[in-house]
Amino acid sequence: MNVGEIVEDALRYPLSDWKKVLIYGFIGLFTTTAVFRLFFALNGLTNKGLILLLVLLELIVSIYFTGYFLQVIKLSLSDAKKLPQFDAVNEKLSDGIKVFIVGIVYMIPIIMTISIFAILSSSALRIIITHAIYNGFNLENIIYILLNLGIGIGIFLAIIYMIVVLPLFILSLVYMADNNSELVSAFKIREILDKIMSIGWINLISWYLSSGLIFLAILTFLGAFTLGIFGLLHIIDIGGLLISVVIVPYLYMYFARSSALIYIKKIGE
Repeated sequence: MNVGEIVEDALRYPLSDWKKVLIYGFIGLFTTTAVFRLFFALNGLTNKGLILLLVLLELIVSIYFTGYFLQVIKLSLSDAKKLPQFDAVNEKLSDGIKVFIVGIVYMIPIIMTISIFAILSSSALRIIITHAIYNGFNLENIIYILLNLGIGIGIFLAIIYMIVVLPLFILSLVYMADNNSELVSAFKIREILDKIMSIGWINLISWYLSSGLIFLAILTFLGAFTLGIFGLLHIIDIGGLLISVVIVPYLYMYFARSSALIYIKKIGE
Protein backbone atom coordinates (compact mmCIF):
# COMPACT_ATOMS: atom_id res chain seq x y z
CA MET A 1 0.00 0.00 0.00
CA ASN A 2 1.52 3.30 -1.06
CA VAL A 3 0.86 6.75 0.37
CA GLY A 4 -1.68 7.53 -2.34
CA GLU A 5 -3.70 4.42 -1.47
CA ILE A 6 -3.57 5.30 2.23
CA VAL A 7 -4.86 8.79 1.51
CA GLU A 8 -7.58 7.42 -0.77
CA ASP A 9 -8.71 4.90 1.86
CA ALA A 10 -8.82 7.59 4.57
CA LEU A 11 -10.82 9.95 2.34
CA ARG A 12 -13.43 7.25 1.70
CA TYR A 13 -13.55 6.08 5.30
CA PRO A 14 -15.90 8.75 6.77
CA LEU A 15 -18.18 8.44 3.75
CA SER A 16 -19.08 4.89 4.82
CA ASP A 17 -21.41 6.23 7.52
CA TRP A 18 -22.52 9.86 7.18
CA LYS A 19 -24.86 9.48 10.15
CA LYS A 20 -21.90 9.01 12.49
CA VAL A 21 -20.04 11.89 10.86
CA LEU A 22 -22.99 14.18 11.57
CA ILE A 23 -23.34 12.91 15.15
CA TYR A 24 -19.63 13.49 15.70
CA GLY A 25 -19.97 16.96 14.23
CA PHE A 26 -22.95 17.75 16.43
CA ILE A 27 -20.96 16.65 19.48
CA GLY A 28 -18.13 18.88 18.27
CA LEU A 29 -20.45 21.90 18.42
CA PHE A 30 -20.44 21.60 22.20
CA THR A 31 -16.65 21.52 22.47
CA THR A 32 -16.90 25.29 22.66
CA THR A 33 -19.72 27.00 24.48
CA ALA A 34 -18.53 30.45 23.42
CA VAL A 35 -21.56 30.84 21.14
CA PHE A 36 -23.93 30.05 23.98
CA ARG A 37 -22.12 32.37 26.40
CA LEU A 38 -22.24 35.16 23.80
CA PHE A 39 -25.97 34.58 23.36
CA PHE A 40 -26.46 34.91 27.12
CA ALA A 41 -24.31 38.04 27.25
CA LEU A 42 -26.22 39.71 24.42
CA ASN A 43 -29.46 38.98 26.19
CA GLY A 44 -28.23 40.28 29.51
CA LEU A 45 -28.00 36.86 31.16
CA THR A 46 -25.05 36.83 33.55
CA ASN A 47 -25.84 33.85 35.75
CA LYS A 48 -22.38 32.72 36.84
CA GLY A 49 -23.63 29.28 37.79
CA LEU A 50 -25.04 28.72 34.30
CA ILE A 51 -21.85 29.96 32.64
CA LEU A 52 -19.77 27.65 34.88
CA LEU A 53 -22.06 24.77 33.92
CA LEU A 54 -21.49 25.54 30.22
CA VAL A 55 -17.72 25.62 30.69
CA LEU A 56 -17.87 22.27 32.51
CA LEU A 57 -20.02 20.85 29.69
CA GLU A 58 -17.48 22.13 27.16
CA LEU A 59 -14.63 20.39 29.00
CA ILE A 60 -16.42 17.04 29.28
CA VAL A 61 -17.60 17.06 25.66
CA SER A 62 -14.12 18.06 24.43
CA ILE A 63 -12.61 15.12 26.30
CA TYR A 64 -15.19 12.76 24.81
CA PHE A 65 -14.62 14.25 21.34
CA THR A 66 -10.86 13.59 21.46
CA GLY A 67 -11.49 10.17 22.98
CA TYR A 68 -13.59 9.25 19.95
CA PHE A 69 -10.71 10.43 17.74
CA LEU A 70 -8.42 7.93 19.48
CA GLN A 71 -11.09 5.25 19.08
CA VAL A 72 -11.01 5.80 15.32
CA ILE A 73 -7.25 5.26 15.42
CA LYS A 74 -7.68 2.06 17.47
CA LEU A 75 -10.22 0.55 15.09
CA SER A 76 -8.13 1.58 12.08
CA LEU A 77 -5.09 -0.15 13.58
CA SER A 78 -7.11 -3.37 13.48
CA ASP A 79 -7.96 -2.50 9.86
CA ALA A 80 -11.67 -2.27 10.69
CA LYS A 81 -13.73 -0.54 8.01
CA LYS A 82 -16.52 0.74 10.25
CA LEU A 83 -16.54 3.92 12.32
CA PRO A 84 -16.70 3.51 16.12
CA GLN A 85 -20.00 3.53 17.96
CA PHE A 86 -20.79 6.31 20.40
CA ASP A 87 -21.00 3.95 23.36
CA ALA A 88 -18.35 3.04 25.96
CA VAL A 89 -18.45 6.60 27.28
CA ASN A 90 -16.06 5.92 30.17
CA GLU A 91 -13.44 4.48 27.83
CA LYS A 92 -13.70 7.44 25.49
CA LEU A 93 -13.45 9.90 28.37
CA SER A 94 -10.38 8.06 29.67
CA ASP A 95 -8.78 8.11 26.22
CA GLY A 96 -9.70 11.76 25.79
CA ILE A 97 -7.98 12.75 29.03
CA LYS A 98 -4.83 10.97 27.89
CA VAL A 99 -4.90 12.75 24.52
CA PHE A 100 -5.26 16.08 26.34
CA ILE A 101 -2.28 15.29 28.57
CA VAL A 102 -0.11 14.37 25.58
CA GLY A 103 -1.21 17.53 23.80
CA ILE A 104 -0.38 19.72 26.80
CA VAL A 105 3.12 18.22 27.07
CA TYR A 106 3.77 18.86 23.39
CA MET A 107 2.42 22.41 23.83
CA ILE A 108 4.87 23.30 26.62
CA PRO A 109 7.61 24.57 24.23
CA ILE A 110 5.00 26.73 22.44
CA ILE A 111 3.73 28.23 25.69
CA MET A 112 7.29 28.89 26.87
CA THR A 113 8.33 30.47 23.56
CA ILE A 114 5.41 32.90 23.43
CA SER A 115 5.79 33.70 27.14
CA ILE A 116 9.52 34.41 26.84
CA PHE A 117 9.07 36.75 23.89
CA ALA A 118 6.18 38.48 25.63
CA ILE A 119 8.36 39.01 28.73
CA LEU A 120 11.30 40.20 26.63
CA SER A 121 9.01 42.63 24.86
CA SER A 122 7.78 43.96 28.19
CA SER A 123 11.35 44.40 29.51
CA ALA A 124 12.52 46.14 26.37
CA LEU A 125 9.35 48.19 26.41
CA ARG A 126 10.33 49.92 29.64
CA ILE A 127 13.67 50.90 28.12
CA ILE A 128 12.09 52.25 24.95
CA ILE A 129 9.50 54.21 26.97
CA THR A 130 12.21 55.89 29.03
CA HIS A 131 14.19 56.69 25.90
CA ALA A 132 11.10 58.08 24.18
CA ILE A 133 10.22 60.33 27.12
CA TYR A 134 13.64 61.99 27.04
CA ASN A 135 14.07 62.12 23.27
CA GLY A 136 10.56 62.82 22.05
CA PHE A 137 10.00 59.73 19.90
CA ASN A 138 6.47 58.76 18.88
CA LEU A 139 5.77 56.66 21.91
CA GLU A 140 2.51 55.17 20.62
CA ASN A 141 4.14 53.80 17.46
CA ILE A 142 7.16 52.47 19.34
CA ILE A 143 4.97 50.56 21.80
CA TYR A 144 2.83 49.16 19.01
CA ILE A 145 5.81 48.01 16.91
CA LEU A 146 7.72 46.58 19.84
CA LEU A 147 4.85 44.59 21.28
CA ASN A 148 3.83 43.20 17.92
CA LEU A 149 7.43 42.42 16.96
CA GLY A 150 8.23 40.56 20.16
CA ILE A 151 5.03 38.57 20.49
CA GLY A 152 4.86 38.14 16.72
CA ILE A 153 8.29 36.48 16.63
CA GLY A 154 7.21 34.17 19.45
CA ILE A 155 4.03 33.19 17.62
CA PHE A 156 5.97 32.68 14.36
CA LEU A 157 8.43 30.33 16.08
CA ALA A 158 5.52 28.54 17.75
CA ILE A 159 3.86 27.96 14.36
CA ILE A 160 7.12 26.57 12.93
CA TYR A 161 7.41 24.28 15.95
CA MET A 162 3.86 22.98 15.46
CA ILE A 163 4.40 22.30 11.77
CA VAL A 164 7.60 20.34 12.48
CA VAL A 165 6.39 18.45 15.57
CA LEU A 166 2.79 17.72 14.51
CA PRO A 167 3.60 14.42 12.73
CA LEU A 168 5.54 13.24 15.79
CA PHE A 169 2.60 14.19 18.01
CA ILE A 170 0.12 12.32 15.79
CA LEU A 171 2.36 9.23 15.65
CA SER A 172 2.75 9.35 19.44
CA LEU A 173 -1.06 9.12 19.74
CA VAL A 174 -1.10 6.18 17.32
CA TYR A 175 1.70 4.50 19.28
CA MET A 176 -0.26 5.02 22.50
CA ALA A 177 -3.40 3.56 20.88
CA ASP A 178 -1.35 0.58 19.72
CA ASN A 179 -0.20 -0.03 23.30
CA ASN A 180 -3.55 -0.33 25.05
CA SER A 181 -3.84 3.43 25.55
CA GLU A 182 -0.94 3.43 28.02
CA LEU A 183 -0.14 7.09 28.57
CA VAL A 184 3.58 6.51 29.04
CA SER A 185 3.78 5.02 25.53
CA ALA A 186 3.14 8.44 23.98
CA PHE A 187 6.41 9.69 25.45
CA LYS A 188 8.67 6.82 24.37
CA ILE A 189 10.27 9.04 21.77
CA ARG A 190 13.05 6.63 20.84
CA GLU A 191 10.59 3.81 20.10
CA ILE A 192 8.33 6.18 18.18
CA LEU A 193 11.28 7.39 16.11
CA ASP A 194 12.24 3.76 15.42
CA LYS A 195 8.72 3.21 14.14
CA ILE A 196 9.03 6.28 11.91
CA MET A 197 12.30 4.88 10.56
CA SER A 198 10.50 1.66 9.63
CA ILE A 199 7.81 3.70 7.87
CA GLY A 200 10.44 5.83 6.15
CA TRP A 201 10.89 9.57 6.60
CA ILE A 202 10.14 10.22 2.94
CA ASN A 203 6.89 8.26 3.17
CA LEU A 204 5.92 10.03 6.38
CA ILE A 205 6.68 13.48 4.95
CA SER A 206 4.82 12.59 1.75
CA TRP A 207 1.76 11.57 3.80
CA TYR A 208 2.06 14.68 5.98
CA LEU A 209 2.29 17.08 3.05
CA SER A 210 -0.51 15.32 1.16
CA SER A 211 -2.74 15.45 4.23
CA GLY A 212 -1.89 19.10 4.79
CA LEU A 213 -2.85 19.99 1.22
CA ILE A 214 -6.08 18.00 1.52
CA PHE A 215 -6.88 19.77 4.79
CA LEU A 216 -6.31 23.20 3.25
CA ALA A 217 -8.18 22.32 0.06
CA ILE A 218 -11.26 20.96 1.81
CA LEU A 219 -11.39 23.60 4.53
CA THR A 220 -10.54 26.53 2.25
CA PHE A 221 -12.33 25.80 -1.00
CA LEU A 222 -15.25 23.70 0.21
CA GLY A 223 -15.62 25.86 3.31
CA ALA A 224 -15.49 29.07 1.28
CA PHE A 225 -17.96 27.65 -1.22
CA THR A 226 -20.38 26.70 1.57
CA LEU A 227 -20.12 30.12 3.22
CA GLY A 228 -20.46 31.82 -0.16
CA ILE A 229 -23.63 29.96 -1.12
CA PHE A 230 -25.33 30.54 2.20
CA GLY A 231 -24.01 34.11 2.26
CA LEU A 232 -25.85 34.81 -0.98
CA LEU A 233 -28.99 33.44 0.69
CA HIS A 234 -28.32 35.73 3.67
CA ILE A 235 -28.11 32.77 6.05
CA ILE A 236 -24.33 32.57 6.43
CA ASP A 237 -24.71 31.18 9.97
CA ILE A 238 -26.17 28.01 8.45
CA GLY A 239 -23.07 27.73 6.27
CA GLY A 240 -20.84 28.00 9.32
CA LEU A 241 -22.94 25.36 11.07
CA LEU A 242 -22.55 22.95 8.12
CA ILE A 243 -18.78 23.42 8.16
CA SER A 244 -18.70 22.56 11.87
CA VAL A 245 -21.05 19.59 11.60
CA VAL A 246 -19.82 18.08 8.30
CA ILE A 247 -16.39 19.27 7.18
CA VAL A 248 -14.59 19.47 10.54
CA PRO A 249 -15.57 15.97 11.78
CA TYR A 250 -14.79 14.56 8.33
CA LEU A 251 -11.26 15.95 8.55
CA TYR A 252 -10.77 14.63 12.09
CA MET A 253 -11.78 11.16 10.93
CA TYR A 254 -9.54 11.40 7.90
CA PHE A 255 -6.47 12.24 10.00
CA ALA A 256 -7.21 9.52 12.56
CA ARG A 257 -7.67 6.90 9.84
CA SER A 258 -4.72 7.90 7.64
CA SER A 259 -2.28 8.20 10.57
CA ALA A 260 -3.21 4.68 11.71
CA LEU A 261 -2.79 3.28 8.20
CA ILE A 262 0.61 4.92 7.66
CA TYR A 263 1.61 3.35 10.99
CA ILE A 264 0.56 -0.24 10.24
CA LYS A 265 0.96 -0.54 6.49
CA LYS A 266 4.24 -1.42 4.87
CA ILE A 267 4.71 1.08 2.07
CA GLY A 268 4.78 -0.69 -1.26
CA GLU A 269 3.14 -3.77 0.20
